[in-house]
Amino acid sequence: MRTVLVTGASAGIGLATAKYLADKQWRVFGTTRSLNKRREVAEAWQQQYQGRATLIEMDVTQDQSVAAAVKTILDQHGLLDALVCNAGFGIFGSIEEMPLEKVYEQMETNFFGYVRTIQAVLPSLRQRHTGHIVLVSSIGGVVCIPFQAHYSAAKYAVEALTQGLRQELYATGVKVAAVRPGDIQTEFNDATYRHMPPDSPYQKRCAACWTTIDKNMKIAPKPVLVAKTIYKILNSKNPKAYYTAADFFTGLTPIIAPFLPSKLKEKVIRLFYNIDFK
Repeated sequence: MRTVLVTGASAGIGLATAKYLADKQWRVFGTTRSLNKRREVAEAWQQQYQGRATLIEMDVTQDQSVAAAVKTILDQHGLLDALVCNAGFGIFGSIEEMPLEKVYEQMETNFFGYVRTIQAVLPSLRQRHTGHIVLVSSIGGVVCIPFQAHYSAAKYAVEALTQGLRQELYATGVKVAAVRPGDIQTEFNDATYRHMPPDSPYQKRCAACWTTIDKNMKIAPKPVLVAKTIYKILNSKNPKAYYTAADFFTGLTPIIAPFLPSKLKEKVIRLFYNIDFK
C-alpha cells in the first residue's frame, strides 16, 4: 500500500483527492489547519476507511507545524511515496486596494506553503530514489484572472516551481508534475476574501467580474475530475510537467494562450469576465 500526504484535504479538491486515493487503496494522510474545526471529517474518514485515511493537523504556513507532521508520518510508517501540495485560498480585489497583509497571507499559503512542505518531504523521497510530487496549480497560472492577480501570481510561481523541481530532480527517481484545474465546483468562492470598497473606482468592473466567476463556479465540473488527474499522475512512471483538469473549452487555454498576441489575449479575457468597458 502506497502512502501519500495531501495538504488542504478537509474540503474541495484536497478532500476529493484524499477520498479518491483512499478508495484506490492508498494510505492517505490529509492535512487541515485546525483538527478541532474538522472533527466531523476526521471521524467520517476513520469510520469509512478504518485507518487507511487519516486527517492530521498541519499548518503549511508554519515551519514547526509542517516539520512535526511530516516527522510523525515518517516515524510511524517509515516512508512517504507521494506528496500532493494543494492547500490554498483565494483573494479577490484590485491590486491597488488589496490590503498588503492579505497579499502576504496569500503568498505564504499558496506558494511558500508548497515550498515549506516540499522541503520537509523531499529528502525522504530523494534518498529512496522514488516517489511523486504533485503541485496543484491553476489555469490562473497560465492566464491572469482579473481582480485575482495575487492568486494568479502565486500560481504562476507554482508553475516555475514545477519547472525548477523537474530540472533539479532529473535522474533522481523523484517525479514532479503540476495539475491545472479550471473552475471546479467547490466551496472556494465562499472562502475567498473579497475586498471591494463601495467607493472604489473599480467597483463596477469588480462586481461584473465576480458575477461571472460565481456563475461559472456553479456549472463547473466536480472536484473528482482533479482527483482522477492526480491519480493518473501518481501512477505514471514518466509524467508530463503539466496536466489540465477543466471543462473542454477551458482546457484549451494552456494550448492557445501562448500563441495569442498579448493585446488580443487581454481583450479575450476582458470579454470572458464581462469587464470590457471603461
